[in-house]
Amino acid sequence: MRGLLSFAVALVAGLTLLVPAAVADRKPSKAERSAIERVGLEVCGSPPGGCTFHGARVSTRNARFAWADVTGEGFSGALVKRPTRRSHRFRVVGTQGGGIGECSYWRARAPRSVLRDLRISGLVGDSGKVRNCGRRG
Repeated sequence: MRGLLSFAVALVAGLTLLVPAAVADRKPSKAERSAIERVGLEVCGSPPGGCTFHGARVSTRNARFAWADVTGEGFSGALVKRPTRRSHRFRVVGTQGGGIGECSYWRARAPRSVLRDLRISGLVGDSGKVRNCGRRG
């Protein structure tokens, strides 16, 4: 019996190592999507018809944060935040321009877990290396 119990514990521990941590964003509700689209297109600032909304992602780590996938001339997205997780009053806290920004810029605007969850990438150090800004190190 003791051997079977040891085997079961080892099996569960091994399977736990194989399953990646559940870090993923989610699709916004219809109301969230509409609110994120409005603020995303507003901040894009291109002439009417010059910006396109491609969708949004809401963080599962902190539902106050979301990513607006909006493209336009020299614009490629926005990090938005709301006062509470149920509010639909989003405001822009960071924008991605034509080039890639530095991780220090993104880390000043959102927790690393949110940046990792929303897959926000940036430059790290002077090397020009690009990676997910939510990673440590």
